[in-house]
Amino acid sequence: MAKSVEKLFEKYLSKFEKELFRAVNTEDEEAIHDLRVSIKKIRALLLFLEEAGFANIKSEYPYLTKLKKLFKKAGKLREIHIHKKLYHHYREKTGRDFPQLLEHLERMEEDNRQAYHETMPGIKLRKFYQQADDLQHAIKKISRSTLNKRLFTFIQTRVETCYGFMFEPHYEQHLHQIRKYLKHIRFIIGQKVGDMHELFQEELTFEDTKKVEDILGEWHDRDEFRKLLEEYSQITEKNGDGTTKKLLGEYLNQVKQDIQTDITKLRPELVHVFSLMRNMLSRDRRQME
Repeated sequence: MAKSVEKLFEKYLSKFEKELFRAVNTEDEEAIHDLRVSIKKIRALLLFLEEAGFANIKSEYPYLTKLKKLFKKAGKLREIHIHKKLYHHYREKTGRDFPQLLEHLERMEEDNRQAYHETMPGIKLRKFYQQADDLQHAIKKISRSTLNKRLFTFIQTRVETCYGFMFEPHYEQHLHQIRKYLKHIRFIIGQKVGDMHELFQEELTFEDTKKVEDILGEWHDRDEFRKLLEEYSQITEKNGDGTTKKLLGEYLNQVKQDIQTDITKLRPELVHVFSLMRNMLSRDRRQME
C-alpha cells in the first residue's frame, strides 16, 4: 500500500529516535552507523520537500537542519572505523604491517569519538520534535496528484543527470554524486510514497539499485582511504623515514588498482540501471500526456 509523505516522515522520525537513544554513549560501530543512516533518510526526505516547494526547511523549520552536524560527526567516526578495516584488509593483501598508519588511525578515532559524544547533548529533542510536528501537519495538505508530479520531477532530474554522466570520458569524477542520487531515489520511492513506485516495480526492483549502491559503497570507502593515505603522506613528508614512505607507496598502489577495478565494474551496471529508469520515466510521461 502506498504511503503519504507525512507517513514516511513519521516512520523516519520514529527510526531516528530509536537509533539516537541506541547510539548515546556507545562504542558500538553499528549503532553509530545506523544512526547516521536514519539521519540520511530524513535529510533526503527534507531535500525532496524543499525541491518540490512543499516546505522551506531552512527558514520555516531551521532546527531540523541541526541534524547535519550530528550526521557529520557520526560520519567522521564511521569513516575511521572503515579505514581501520581497510587497513587490515590491505595489510593482508600486501603482506606488510604498517604500525605507524594504524597508530595514526587510532589517534584519529579517539579525537573523533570525543567530538561525536560532545555533539550528542547538543540535540534539543523538545525543540526538534516541535518543528517536526509542525512540518508533519503542513505536509498533510499535499494532494496525491501533486505529490506524484513532484516525485516524477525529483526522480527524473536525478536519472537524467546520472545518465548524462555515463557518457563522459572521466565519468568516475561524478560517482559521489551518483551514489547520493541513487540513495535519494531509494529512500523515498523505495518506501512506496505516492504512486511512482508502481512504475518502477514492474521492471526494476530496489534490490537491483541496492546492488549497484553496494559496489559504489565499496568504491567510496576505498577512495576515502586513498585520500587518507595521501594526507598521511603529506604529514610524513618531512619527518617520515624511508620505510614509512615505501609502505605508503605500496598501500597506495594497491588501493588505486582496486579503485580502478571498481570503476571499470561500475559503468555497465550504472548504464543498465539508469537506462532502464530513463525508459520507464519516458514511457510514463507519454502516458500522462
